[in-house]
Amino acid sequence: MADAKEPEFSIRQIEEAIDAWIATGTGKELTAAQLIRQLGGKKLRALVDRIDRTLSGDDRFFDDGKGKYTLRADFFRGYEFLVTPDAWEIEQGFLFPGHRFSAFINPEIFPSEIKLTGPDGKAVELETIQLPVSQAFHHHLLLGSEQIFDFFTAESAANAHLSRRPDPDGMVTLNVFDLKEFYRKNHFREGDALLCRVEDWVAGRIRFRALPGDARKESDLKNWIASYEKALETVFDRFESYPEIPEQLAYACFIGRNTLPEAVRSASLDEFVRRTNEVEINFETDHTVLAKRAENPDEYPLNPPEGVSVSRGETGEIGALLREVGSPLTPVEVDSYILDCCYARELDFEEFFARAFGREKLHFTDEGQQAVFYNYVEDRFEELTGNYNRVDDEPKGPVRSSILELVDDRLEFFDFLASIGEKVDQLPHESMHKLAAIALQLDEILKMLNDPGYTPDAAELDHLAETVELRTDEHETLISELTGIAGKDVQQQ
Repeated sequence: MADAKEPEFSIRQIEEAIDAWIATGTGKELTAAQLIRQLGGKKLRALVDRIDRTLSGDDRFFDDGKGKYTLRADFFRGYEFLVTPDAWEIEQGFLFPGHRFSAFINPEIFPSEIKLTGPDGKAVELETIQLPVSQAFHHHLLLGSEQIFDFFTAESAANAHLSRRPDPDGMVTLNVFDLKEFYRKNHFREGDALLCRVEDWVAGRIRFRALPGDARKESDLKNWIASYEKALETVFDRFESYPEIPEQLAYACFIGRNTLPEAVRSASLDEFVRRTNEVEINFETDHTVLAKRAENPDEYPLNPPEGVSVSRGETGEIGALLREVGSPLTPVEVDSYILDCCYARELDFEEFFARAFGREKLHFTDEGQQAVFYNYVEDRFEELTGNYNRVDDEPKGPVRSSILELVDDRLEFFDFLASIGEKVDQLPHESMHKLAAIALQLDEILKMLNDPGYTPDAAELDHLAETVELRTDEHETLISELTGIAGKDVQQQ
């Protein structure tokens, strides 16, 4: 009957006891039993439940789901993570705070109120910049798309109009960290990282130093991303779509505390979102969350937030975007062209673009879609060329080049069809199906070759080369037959 009694203490008394426990600094973990002893009460079921509910709702704690509550300020004290400025930020000499720090500090701290300290112990100054909204989105996406314009308005009164009428082409005023001198002293370039250390979670104090890109291994990044994906899956299973994105990311750090590699062997949040194959930003719920990626997605999602259409056309992910603008390439083939440029030491972006997409051949819905497409392709080119490992890729390069010769032939065939006004669906279905099947098989080989973690021995390379040679004969025969059929159709017309 004892458990049926009403709890002896009010919510206010429980909250005051929690505050007193935090103030004593007696430990990182708290349980209902500890708090009851502190209150001097009896361990009644109703009281335990009330304390558990109170602690679960207190964002100063992580809840392990088993009755133990870890103080976030203690968990994150000394916690290290990476931030990777992009090429444009480095060129301009600043860093968007955006979502970069949101998972690792008190959510009450506004991004530009973070106290960022350099390796010399000096606080980094803020500077105010103006730029188009569309150019700032990807640095803030992990705040949650529905929060972005509220964030912009809170950042500066000059941005208030954006909350009322979102406009990706409008100008936004933002505070950014001035890192010109730091970038210059450290000869900073894309791929280098800021190794950040949380000094005070509550106050949002973070200290950083440079981590050169050549000290970062691709295998480490992939391993960390895989570990973080697993931690996030646990977050998804436990909380479903309730928490905001920064909360999901923070809990993934907590859940992965014993499995995530150390920071120097990690990826930044920006790199994670760009490269994960298991997690996506889900815009379909009542608020933006991270979620397990749907079955068979196209690779490399683009992430314009819901309600902020930068274009009337497709901008959701690169596979659909390629199809809509008229390119028959797949995302893996785009990557392959870039890596082939690296292998051939031909690093001119315009030459790559002309080879992969032609000149004036793409058809964009509007300027917004064109901007999204070019931004993606340029970012991907810079990322892959900047991280190219010749030692790893040299043995694989010739096989990739052979496959891309077939892709070139396929592109030329589609150009021919366009020039005579012939449509693909007017050609024999069986032959086109065979051509597509060959392309799919070659794409699977390209995926393996493009993977820095795949290091085939001589026998494996010989086998791949033989497979490509067999597909080459079939491919050439099909292209020849289909070209002839298309030519006859035109003559008959």
